[in-house]
Amino acid sequence: MINIAVIGYGYWGPNLVRNFSLLENSNVSCIYDVRPINHTIKTTTDYQEILDDNTIDAVAIATPAASHFELAKAALLAGKHVLIEKPMTTTSEDAGDLIDIAHNTGSILMVDHTFEYSSAIAKMKDVVDSGELGKIYYLRADWLNLGILQPDVNVIWDLAAHIISIIGYVLDKKPVRVSVTAATYVRDIPEIAHINMKLEDGINVFATISWLEPKKTREITIIGAKKTLVYNLMNTEEPIKVYDRGLDGNGRVNYRYGNTYSPAVKNVEPLKEMCSHFINCIKTKQTPMSDGISGLNVVKVLEAAEKSLRDNGKEIVIK
Repeated sequence: MINIAVIGYGYWGPNLVRNFSLLENSNVSCIYDVRPINHTIKTTTDYQEILDDNTIDAVAIATPAASHFELAKAALLAGKHVLIEKPMTTTSEDAGDLIDIAHNTGSILMVDHTFEYSSAIAKMKDVVDSGELGKIYYLRADWLNLGILQPDVNVIWDLAAHIISIIGYVLDKKPVRVSVTAATYVRDIPEIAHINMKLEDGINVFATISWLEPKKTREITIIGAKKTLVYNLMNTEEPIKVYDRGLDGNGRVNYRYGNTYSPAVKNVEPLKEMCSHFINCIKTKQTPMSDGISGLNVVKVLEAAEKSLRDNGKEIVIK
């Protein structure tokens, strides 16, 4: 039995408590929050109490992004395994430091890139890997909703992290260039942004993210030379559709109107799969699918996007 302490009991913390509690091989032994909370599980407002408790094997951090580094660093140095909500940290330097500390202490370091544990996203990867879509032309992503306005990061750090991690998992390619335009309406933090990315082999990604849309949208379209795939999280019955429609060009342009199908996708909660994977990695000492390197790669893109935003949309090379 792996004993877990959940750090932060705001929006995401209760979801972590629920899912870790459902697993047969994990036990939520304590919940930490800066404010007192009432719960059937033991709670504390003293983080040091968790660090000093040798019966606690791991911590799952679900606090504002600016606090991730210090909380994770302290836990790793105390010999705990660490799961961190995205984004891993607010700087790539901090992310790199956590990777080094985890390596030196022999601890598991994992980032909660929840969508990488979605059966629909796994099916998307299967279709792409099969070559059914043909040469990938570009990806378009729309990640929109009303709130939740984060206290310490803008919409890019909040919502784009999902898109970046999904692309890295599905295509196994990293963005090498990024440009961003954004706008602010409610506060002094951008609430909507358009992000253009170029991947390693020249594939373009066009993404729109927003905290101000009344209709929740989670959609990624992959345009290929042979077929097109559309992922729609909000369509619980058929989250993946593959369209045999497009343009063929060999001297002359031909419109193609073929069949559309929806592959079968298991209805499994991604967060439960992610929590289970974290526990299994602790027990078997295997490297997590969304490990520290994965988290670092996402932070590098977010840093470059932030720089582009400050430079009025200039394209930034991601190092």
